[in-house]
Amino acid sequence: MDLRALKTFETCVRLGHFLKAAEELQYAPSTVTLQIQRLEADLGVSLFVRDGKRMIVTEAGRWLHQEASALLKSVGAIRQNVTDIAEGDNGSVCFAAIEPVASQQLATVIAGFCKTRPKVEVTMEVGGSRSIAERVQAGELDFGVCSAPPTKLALEFEPLVEERLGVMLSTNHPLADREHIMASDLAGQTVLVKEPTCIYRKLWESAIDGVGRNQFSCMEVGSFFVIQQMVNAEFGIGIVPIYSGLEQEGLVIRPMADLNPVVEVGIAYKNINFLGKAAVLLMDAIRGIR
Repeated sequence: MDLRALKTFETCVRLGHFLKAAEELQYAPSTVTLQIQRLEADLGVSLFVRDGKRMIVTEAGRWLHQEASALLKSVGAIRQNVTDIAEGDNGSVCFAAIEPVASQQLATVIAGFCKTRPKVEVTMEVGGSRSIAERVQAGELDFGVCSAPPTKLALEFEPLVEERLGVMLSTNHPLADREHIMASDLAGQTVLVKEPTCIYRKLWESAIDGVGRNQFSCMEVGSFFVIQQMVNAEFGIGIVPIYSGLEQEGLVIRPMADLNPVVEVGIAYKNINFLGKAAVLLMDAIRGIR
């Protein structure tokens, strides 16, 4: 069945007159008549019977009108949704980001994006750089915010920010009043670090390589929030990215003077042409954190 013929039929029944239907649809009256005749021929039934000057809808026509009305509404919704998806106002986006970039820089960006495009279904996951890059390459994620992925994954990478590591201290710690921390200051300290797969742990390990790590003890902690709480409880010092948002009352973060642990964090994706419009627009919004 031709959707245009169904639309013409629905309009004729709703308005109760072929001529009024022709005016609303901006068709010639002969076009309306021809479309109804073709629809009747296609179905093999009469949809109207003439009663003088009036056209009366048959029982089959009344049933078809109910079904056609529902179908045309569904088609209209499909057209609108497709248009919205093409314009980035509908659809879905699934991406992942590393901490603390996710909470410290992206949370407000994502909230703003979702407010302006409420019909877009956004899924934001938090994970490690390596797993994020691998999932982007596998097509499980539209894109990721992480450190530069391995070359073998053949992903595009756009640098956003440089992350620099610092030392988180309780304000009661003897080193808290210093502007910078030296590697030698770590001697005898309990240093709280992330798990080995974390890019910040790897950055820390490369920075202190050859410095004499046997001068201090390391404790592995899988969460920056837990490191924050342990430092606040005056147990050890934390190795964390330098973010003012990680500093709460009673804590400070100091840069390291003789070490320069820096890593680039950016957007990793496979092919921009394979992404939906909503994903592209969200990436544009994230680029604003530069």
